[in-house]
Amino acid sequence: MENVAIIKNLGLDDQEANIYLALLRLGGLKASTIAKEVGLKRTTIYPILQSMAQRGLVNVFYRKSERMYYAEKPTKVVAVMQKKLDLFENIIPVLGVMQKNTGGQIGLQFIETLPELKNFYLKILDEYKNKSYRVIGSATGWEGLDPKWFIQFRTDRGQNNIHTRLLLTEESKNINPKNKKLLREFKYLPEKYQFKSTIDIYDDKILIVSPQLSSLAVVVAVPAMVDIFKSVFDIIWEMLSEEMSNY
Repeated sequence: MENVAIIKNLGLDDQEANIYLALLRLGGLKASTIAKEVGLKRTTIYPILQSMAQRGLVNVFYRKSERMYYAEKPTKVVAVMQKKLDLFENIIPVLGVMQKNTGGQIGLQFIETLPELKNFYLKILDEYKNKSYRVIGSATGWEGLDPKWFIQFRTDRGQNNIHTRLLLTEESKNINPKNKKLLREFKYLPEKYQFKSTIDIYDDKILIVSPQLSSLAVVVAVPAMVDIFKSVFDIIWEMLSEEMSNY
């Protein structure tokens, strides 16, 4: 399962990742055999294999008038992906000019699934390296979405020299880590204020994460609202006594 998740990061879906791993494991196979191996209908497997072949993930050979499919070597897949990345990097200056001409992104963005949310946070690791942001939330509610992943995210965030100030619910004390390497400064809200949502306050946007929303999370990129949330955070932070803070 872990291999499937990693391969999907290359832009493959579940079916494609399972097909690629099956071909690596078993060698050349007919389409009907592949379909049986990964639990797909024979009529479904052909367009998937065709798409994978066009993207350089699968090779097609003919043996006695039958098509045999082979997984491309992982090293060659990496080379193909790297070439695409190099081509994209070459046009970044042009794309940057285009983006400036269109102005900043303002409005709402809805995050429907947990993988989308994780992808958002992975981008934050790069975007906020050597920077800082604020958080108001529940450690239990946030971490509970996927404990292993979000605990690792805290570690990665600290390693990227991202400092965070956090206003946490009282019940967050039960699982809130005290490790200084995480670069977190936090205070606890009075016990009567209990909620499961979390609000991340960045320089240009706000992320609201809540299992109670119709969408898992919402990104609010409205400058006036960002300024208000920053000010509200700072007011609450200064009002809370030092007895409620930890470093």
